[in-house]
Order: sequence, then structure tokens, then C-alpha cells
Amino acid sequence: MQRRINEIEEEDEEGYGRTSLETVRESPFEGSSGTVSLSGEDNVYVGVGKGDSSMGALCWALDNLIPSSSSTLLFLIHVFPETHFIPYPLGRLAREQASQEQLDAFMSQEREKRRTLLNKFLQACSASKVKVETILVESDSVAKAIQDLTTILNIKKLVLGIDKSNARKAKSLKGNSVAEQIMRSSAAETCEVKVICQGKEIEIEKPATERSPSKPSIQLQPKKDQSSDSFAWICFSKPKTTS
Repeated sequence: MQRRINEIEEEDEEGYGRTSLETVRESPFEGSSGTVSLSGEDNVYVGVGKGDSSMGALCWALDNLIPSSSSTLLFLIHVFPETHFIPYPLGRLAREQASQEQLDAFMSQEREKRRTLLNKFLQACSASKVKVETILVESDSVAKAIQDLTTILNIKKLVLGIDKSNARKAKSLKGNSVAEQIMRSSAAETCEVKVICQGKEIEIEKPATERSPSKPSIQLQPKKDQSSDSFAWICFSKPKTTS
């Protein structure tokens, strides 16, 4: 089973517009069978993180949304926080104050943590013989990042996990979990969102107020070669404009 990771960073330049997938060059890693289509109505996207509810959401998606011998492609979406500070013996350093060596060491440790976290989800997909890709998004807002992805990638099927305590609040929209924030956003109008608690789908009432779509705050950015990682990567770059 081929496993690849796509990275999308949060937009850091005010006013930089959205980059459509059609205008982005994709560089498959060595040995790839070809270009992967991130968008598509048949694709299934599952949000995964550190919580136990993530595995429940993935297992539900594998059992209910991907038929046996199906060519459906499953994408794992993992949002991790931006790096503003790095650990230091006397406390922490602002990213801008750290040396390149300190920053590289910290980022390498964080990549290893993500690799370890994602591996259990990839193994579950492998056991089910499902083709899987992974999208990493660097953002301080998990819900906003996923909401933006639904717009950028035209996601039609999204599965999110929620724990039992948040599920009770979610039924009356009194909580603030990622699943609830997504259901309150414009993403729920264009995407079929399934919320899973302890292996079962739960209903979350959508607010009656009309929601207007917001401008995506993430964009496709070039990434350095990650050939040293055990996972292979697909790197995206924004084409240079010609005058």
C-alpha cells in the first residue's frame, strides 16, 4: 500500500489569495504510480488527532463508507499547531530567536511525533486494504483549517470523531468541539459531515441561521524535500507567474 503525506500550511501573508488545485503543480515521490486527485466526490476524508474518538471515526468510515474492493480513496486530515516557540532549558524561545540548529532539531522531533501518531491510523487502513493518503495542515485552529479544506478540495464526505462528554453538549449545540464548529460553519452546507461517537453516528442539529462562506486562511505552499522521513511526501508548489 502506498502512503503519502500532503502538507498544507496556514496562510501567513495578508491578502494572499487562494490557490486553486488546478493551477498547482504536484511532484509525486519516486516510485509513485501517478498524480493523486485530492478532490473528488467519491473520496472520503477523516479528521484524525490525539483523541481516542479519531480511531472510532476512522473505523466507522472504513465499515460504512468504503465498500469491499472499492477504489474509493481515503484521506486522513491531521491539523497540528503552528510553531511559535521551542523548548529551552530555561523556559522557551520564540521561534525568531532560536538558531537554525535549534529549530531544525525541534521540528524533527515534532515530525517524529506526528509520524508515530499517524502510523496507527495508516495501519488500520492497511488492514482494511484501503488506499490512504494523509494531509497535514499547520494551523492553530483545527476547525477553521478543516472548514477551509472543504472549500479548497471540494470535500463532499467528511467524518469527524467526538468524545462522549462533548457529544452530550453537541446535541443541543452548546459545546465548542471541532465537530460542532464544523456543523455551524458554511462547510456543512456543501459537505456531508458524519459525526461519530464511540463507533456510532450521532445527529447534531444544524443552526437555522444562514452562514456565509469565509475566505480560506490556508494555501498550498512548497515544502522542502522530506526524503529522510520514513513516510514519502507529495510536495505542492505555487507556479511562478509569467509577465
